[in-house]
Amino acid sequence: MKKIITTAVTVLLFCATSTVFAGHAFVDFDDDGNMVISGPFNAIIPKPEGARLGGPEHSSPSFLNEELKVSKAGYFADDQFVVVQIEQTNAAKGTLTNVNLPVMELAGEEFRARTACIDISQEELDSDDDPLFEFTETQNVQIVPAVQAVQLFVTNDDGTAEGTILYMRNVPGGCSAMSEEFEAEFNGAFERFVQSIRDSN
Repeated sequence: MKKIITTAVTVLLFCATSTVFAGHAFVDFDDDGNMVISGPFNAIIPKPEGARLGGPEHSSPSFLNEELKVSKAGYFADDQFVVVQIEQTNAAKGTLTNVNLPVMELAGEEFRARTACIDISQEELDSDDDPLFEFTETQNVQIVPAVQAVQLFVTNDDGTAEGTILYMRNVPGGCSAMSEEFEAEFNGAFERFVQSIRDSN
């Protein structure tokens, strides 16, 4: 799972704005457990029925002269989860882009996205220290021996902020055992989730 890519996962569901946002608490939950996205993007992500809340977490990593503001939060179940991450950079306009990613149609709209099944051992999981996956590991989600995953990406108009949505579900028998029925149900469930976000905005 940790091999999957820690790049942004997001949606064209986030309405890009030019509003200046003090601080960087870009993700929070309201009293009903709905995720509230603000700052470079504005959206409500409704809480899936029965989901556990994870986060939000906020950080300010830096790389050479680039400073980032990152917020993430998620919804978790025993064998699947969704993590939303918002990232803003002080680097030059156009630094963040998703134009080279494949296009996927979901809920009647086109999104930049990628999807894959990833085999993962417990040893690989334990040895990876990526912050995104460390975040998910605290939520007691079954990941081994494999996950089916989809990432959606969106950037704001000037390419200085990116939002991502990462959805993963455990594949009990590993990727080689994944059936067409499993994949179809996975895709359908994620499309319904995307539609719920569009309906709320």
